[in-house]
Amino acid sequence: MSRRVQPRRRRIAWSAWLLPGALVVLSLIGLGLLASSMGWLSEGQAAPRTAPAGTIAVPVAAIDIPAYTRVRLDHLIDTRTGDLQAVYLPEGSILEETMVDPRELIGRVLAADKRPGQVFSETDFFPPGTREGIVAGIPAGKRALRIDATKVNGIVGLARGDRFDLVATDNLRKGRSGPIVVQGVAQGQLGAMGTSVHSSMVVENGAVVQPLETRTIPGRRAQFVEEMVIAVASEEVELLTRALHSGARVDCVPRSGRPVDEDEAGASSARPAGRRGGVSMVETISGGSRSAVAVPSSPMIVPIESMDDQPEQRVRDPEDGGGR
Repeated sequence: MSRRVQPRRRRIAWSAWLLPGALVVLSLIGLGLLASSMGWLSEGQAAPRTAPAGTIAVPVAAIDIPAYTRVRLDHLIDTRTGDLQAVYLPEGSILEETMVDPRELIGRVLAADKRPGQVFSETDFFPPGTREGIVAGIPAGKRALRIDATKVNGIVGLARGDRFDLVATDNLRKGRSGPIVVQGVAQGQLGAMGTSVHSSMVVENGAVVQPLETRTIPGRRAQFVEEMVIAVASEEVELLTRALHSGARVDCVPRSGRPVDEDEAGASSARPAGRRGGVSMVETISGGSRSAVAVPSSPMIVPIESMDDQPEQRVRDPEDGGGR
């Protein structure tokens, strides 16, 4: 009888120790993983928090920080250690514009993207007091406009901050029977007026605020739109929107990204007075021939009634008081 009871007691004693033992093993494994993730087991020593002799701790981005973002403390903290993310550089190798005090970074708005491990300099930021968001990238005195990039030839590929001009080309006689008034005729464009094709600059020295991005329009069938955000002068907003919605061809003319001195910049931006508002064009028809005449916008323009045979239209010239 006693021989049959002893094996049962041994099995009960062994099973009683099995569960606590498993819990102890799992606890040790968990503590080991936690200690390893916090750097406690890194060569048996704590991670150094002070810069080695002869070096300076330079703060760097701990994560990806997009442009137009206001820098926060969590952008600079290593989530593994809880310490400031930094690189240790020799004192003599640090550039003058490199920012080494993390307190100078907090609250500033970035002008360009920052990748993990990149240092900061003053040129990476907008002036203090700039609001975060896309409005930070709008140059002073300009207005932002979101455009369909497929309607502007040559604008795809420009990066944030690139400068450009926009030229609109249209057929002046397309669907028109009234007077033709053209604003923005530049010198050198009047020689081809007989073809009724007119080009004018609608944006000068525009800037890319947000490069090309694809946006999805919700609906039954998902539509993808390629858009860009650009900055233009306030008086150019109407000219550009009118050109885009009228079906005119709009071409992008990128500007040089090289730095220039004031004399060279003044020479490149020089243009004849009245470039945008001083010229009108009248098409004249005599018998079977037609021609186009460019005149100042101030004279009185005689409407063109139709394309049928009509006597030659005349324009009153305010300078000589006569007609042509």
